[in-house]
Amino acid sequence: MGHPQIIAAALSLTLALSGCANLRWSLQRSFRDPGERIETFPEIVWDEYACDGSKLPFFELETNELIPPQLKAGSRFNHRMVYVLCPVRPTAVVTGRLVTRIRFRGDPIVQERTEAYEIKPGRWVVDSEITLPSAAEPGVYAYEVEFRGDGLRFTKSLTFVVGR
Repeated sequence: MGHPQIIAAALSLTLALSGCANLRWSLQRSFRDPGERIETFPEIVWDEYACDGSKLPFFELETNELIPPQLKAGSRFNHRMVYVLCPVRPTAVVTGRLVTRIRFRGDPIVQERTEAYEIKPGRWVVDSEITLPSAAEPGVYAYEVEFRGDGLRFTKSLTFVVGR
């Protein structure tokens, strides 16, 4: 039936880790360096999403997440987005304005704008490191990502909580 010491150790480790959500988020965030990297080449994404029969450019935001979802004022958090693009031409990019915002009580408290942001063909992982202002009040916040480019527009929002 298995080794009792190994089973007990595994159970203890599982219980300890489940009680340490902050440690889990910190560890996960530590493996994410800011920047972008290609995950899957364009021709594989083209086949995976059957882009032959799609209106081009075809775009899908596969992942949009914040880590950690709860933090304190002045803390740093990670925003990860994973997207796929099947462009009109095999190596074409979609260039446009990317705006990110942190909102509190509906009002933007931080906003950044990149005028010539490129959405690239294939599957890309984009990690950003964001610092919450040290004067941020406790409450529920939203992190927004908005892109407006030639033939491609999207807006996504995620909430997070600032505690004391």
